[in-house]
Amino acid sequence: MKRKILSLLLILPLLIPVQILAQNEIERERISLQGLQEFGFTANIEGSRDIADSESLTPSVIRQQAVNQLVQADLRYVSDEEVRSSADIPFLYMHINTMQLENGLVPFSIQLRLYQPVILPLNRDLQTSASTWETGLVGIVSFDRLETINQAADGLITDFINDYFVANFDRR
Repeated sequence: MKRKILSLLLILPLLIPVQILAQNEIERERISLQGLQEFGFTANIEGSRDIADSESLTPSVIRQQAVNQLVQADLRYVSDEEVRSSADIPFLYMHINTMQLENGLVPFSIQLRLYQPVILPLNRDLQTSASTWETGLVGIVSFDRLETINQAADGLITDFINDYFVANFDRR
């Protein structure tokens, strides 16, 4: 028993800095959302032909859901044409990866990233675009429940909107 307690006491201080660093990274990502006024959105879905042929899980469905959420949150949505015409417009990029197993289950992962213009001071102030905020998740559903992936995608957009409002209006 004493050995277990001693081992725990030795390991515990090593874990605390990792948690602090993770919290610091989350805060840095939120700070990158400050002052942004508008956003584009694009979605990409990879998967088997059966999943690609599904009417409930398509890039256009995911895109419309996301745009609706952004507009309902009073965030200015920018059309694809505007985003393509200017490297200065931030945009959200959602990538959904699915795989259909023989038993009818569909494992999936979703990544949502915000790309925006950045300057690289170590490279003679080169201006480029980089991901400054991200979130994601993994899950598994049955083939007849693909709409659950849409709901998970909605949840990630909600996470972005919440972080945006914390960064811009909830400064303590």
